[in-house]
Amino acid sequence: MRCPKCSAIVKQNKIGKTSAGSQRYRCFVCQCKYTPEKKPRGYSPELRKQALRFYVDGMNLRRIARHLGIHHRTVSDWVRAHAESLPATPMPEEVKTAEMDELFTFIGDKKNRIYLITMVDRDTRCILGWKLVWERTKECIQDLMDEAPKAKFYFSDGFQAYSLLWYHYGRYAVSDGKTDTFSVEGDNAEFRHYLARLARSSRCFSRSAYALSCAIHLFVDCFNRRQLYKQRFPLYPAHVMDFVYP
Repeated sequence: MRCPKCSAIVKQNKIGKTSAGSQRYRCFVCQCKYTPEKKPRGYSPELRKQALRFYVDGMNLRRIARHLGIHHRTVSDWVRAHAESLPATPMPEEVKTAEMDELFTFIGDKKNRIYLITMVDRDTRCILGWKLVWERTKECIQDLMDEAPKAKFYFSDGFQAYSLLWYHYGRYAVSDGKTDTFSVEGDNAEFRHYLARLARSSRCFSRSAYALSCAIHLFVDCFNRRQLYKQRFPLYPAHVMDFVYP
């Protein structure tokens, strides 16, 4: 404790409390009586946003926590809360060609593999839809198809479940090599680059599927905003971390 009058830090004696319950002190050096200013409670919105910016730029929770001087679970809570409060993810107005693919990661440890199925607009590279599933069944992928914006043409690799889907009158074909899935594979590489918990060599797996879902939701929102911005302003620099909403 430091005296506000003489700046002494020794022998600052407690002398009771105010009617509001705040502790009062008397400085032994100058006899000044004072009530310390209250410390602000919680964290500033600027700090929260900085943590989210770091997160979508590829930093893991513990590294962000060390950099900002906060607990890593606090950062995790902010990611979850922000993802839950986001409005609808921005989408392109029209989709001509959609590409589909999947990647996998783990929940808890490498015994629990989970798949992230993604659908991407070829022209804008916006992520049209995504779904976390334990098994890559026709039913799970059809749910994604039904919920995503509709396209005129669809492409995927040769995984059999894709050939069994109803494409809402769109036309489907299997890609010849990677010729017709380059956009979705590029976006999946972005997932692994920007989300530490999806990196191939990562050991920081998500504790739960819901925590992973929140992380993906936050990233997809920022990523799509960045992609749509690049469509309008192709000559201006645009980084995913700059599009944390709002």
